[in-house]
Amino acid sequence: MLDKLIVHYFQGTGNIVDRQHIEINRKHQNTRTAIIEGRGMDRIIACSKELIAATLMHFKSEESAMDANPRNFTAHKRLHAEMVESLRDISNDLEQRRISGAMELMRFFEARLTYHLDAEDAVLDQDLRS
Repeated sequence: MLDKLIVHYFQGTGNIVDRQHIEINRKHQNTRTAIIEGRGMDRIIACSKELIAATLMHFKSEESAMDANPRNFTAHKRLHAEMVESLRDISNDLEQRRISGAMELMRFFEARLTYHLDAEDAVLDQDLRS
């Protein structure tokens, strides 16, 4: 079902990826708020895990769309693989209840993931549509 929605989006009949971007940004704000307001490690970890899960689901959605297209998207998939590795490391820090993991997630989001969502995904969208 998700694969069909993704293909429809990239054929111009939906906006699933835009909704995923909005969801990721909302979860980022929830994590940021939990940190700034000092809501405790349990809440920070829960928000961080939700942000990571939404990001990974987004990557999976994009990769399904890429796999359904005859073009080669190796470079974009490589970007995903690198970011997944970073998210794995951050997740390990969170599992050990290190606040540094949550802070690293914020830096990762603001420095790397935001650029990916805004710029690299826009290029991917154009490539999938052409």
